[in-house]
Amino acid sequence: MRFKKADYIILSFLIVAQTLLGQINVDSTLSIYDRHWELKEGLYRVMLDGKMGVVDKEGSVLVPVDFNQVWNLDDKGFFRVLKSGKAGIYHQSGNVIVPPEYDQIWSFNNGWAKVMLNGKLGYFNQEGQAVVPCIYQQIWNFEEGRARVLKGGNVGYINESGTEIIPCEYQQIWSFENGRARVLKSGKVGYIDEAGNEVVPPMYTHIWSFEDGKAKALLDGKMVWIDENGQILDLPVEQELGEQYIENENRNTQKEKNIIIEDEWGDKTHIKVLGGKVIVREKGSNTYIEIGSGKSKYKKALPNRKFHGHYTGLELGFNSYLGPDGSTNLPDDAYFMALDQARSNTVAFNFIQLSMGLQRRGNIGLVTGLGVEFGRYSLSGPYLLNKDDLGNLSYSLTDRDVKSNRLYMTHFNVPLLLEFQIPTNRHSHAFYISAGAVGGVRLNSYTRVRYNDNNGPDKERSTSDYNLQDWRYGVMARMGYRAINLYGTYYFSPLFKTDKGPELYPVSVGVSISFNMWELNR
Repeated sequence: MRFKKADYIILSFLIVAQTLLGQINVDSTLSIYDRHWELKEGLYRVMLDGKMGVVDKEGSVLVPVDFNQVWNLDDKGFFRVLKSGKAGIYHQSGNVIVPPEYDQIWSFNNGWAKVMLNGKLGYFNQEGQAVVPCIYQQIWNFEEGRARVLKGGNVGYINESGTEIIPCEYQQIWSFENGRARVLKSGKVGYIDEAGNEVVPPMYTHIWSFEDGKAKALLDGKMVWIDENGQILDLPVEQELGEQYIENENRNTQKEKNIIIEDEWGDKTHIKVLGGKVIVREKGSNTYIEIGSGKSKYKKALPNRKFHGHYTGLELGFNSYLGPDGSTNLPDDAYFMALDQARSNTVAFNFIQLSMGLQRRGNIGLVTGLGVEFGRYSLSGPYLLNKDDLGNLSYSLTDRDVKSNRLYMTHFNVPLLLEFQIPTNRHSHAFYISAGAVGGVRLNSYTRVRYNDNNGPDKERSTSDYNLQDWRYGVMARMGYRAINLYGTYYFSPLFKTDKGPELYPVSVGVSISFNMWELNR
């Protein structure tokens, strides 16, 4: 049969008409919902009265419209859901793979999804079976069909069926080599095989490397030879090696009794305390260390020094927030503020510092200053922040393909910290720890959304206060050595003004690189 040109035109018209009618039917089916997005062809994420679910093009409900969040599909057809702060996993067929009962859940990786419940970890497979119960404090990656786990502070191993092939009764298990691994149990060393059998009982203080099927070991303070099964061999061994090992251990234990005093010019005084008393006295403008008692005393005058705190420098950290119950689970009314944690970060530049010493040695003091902080919160959902007619924080949903959706804020911060410095070998190289209050004022705020499609501008920026607090106050803690320190902040004032937005409390953790800027000393 030969087709004429008119036949092709008619056929094309019928195809287009059928497509249009199909789309009209889909739109009619989805019209009962407030919003809808196409997850893939014939599958839609829908919203009704602020709740989300999934339906197909015929309108059949695959996921009940009862969730705070429904994430995108992965390449296997799985997607995560969130309901009242609890996470789960569904399949595009509508089957529940992991019920929404877990505090945190990760995407499938090599057929396994890690879940967290009450601070303990476990695993589900793609068939929805809980192959590893949530009883472990930590689960390391699987290698060669087994994974190291931590339970009750002790280490063991599980297989891919979730069975403990090596009970969690060891303080440490080293890597397997040639089918054996060194273990530490009750402070004693031994070896186990891959089945968990103790081929060398953990009864030795130390075991040296095996060579030619035998190794030296330290047992009850004496050196012995053992074979690969832990049997003691009747072979001569140098006891000096064992004595040297014990002496080294004793020396390490006694290190805390050695005192080193160093002044600002680098002069050191080494003191080994074997008994008696150590007294620190201050007299006039000098500080004295007195060792001993009675008529026999050693005195060393220590010069005064200025206290130099640690605040100025550059801070790099991650942002998040906690709910009113102090957990990371968001309140039901805050689902649209769910974060992409890895992309929510902060940069702060602390440029003024005032140090106030509280004693002559210069190891304790107060630190304050001024810094500017540039923070951003990367929202994980397609929610565009705005304010409703009553001035409350609200949002709108976009049906465009969102690449990034971020809330930016800039603050001036002023801390007041009490800092303790623990001298090492030099005053300028002290280990330090500080804690105290921090307050701030918001300078500006705006949102920036970037899109992946060509349905409009590739980015949009909107400036607003979004009912964010103008002033904030909280606590800060810092600890470090020399130029590098770790810091954390928690704000008692919520992110948004009371009754104008969800109740969320900002937190941030990160690393700070300290360097001298503008410092005042008192």
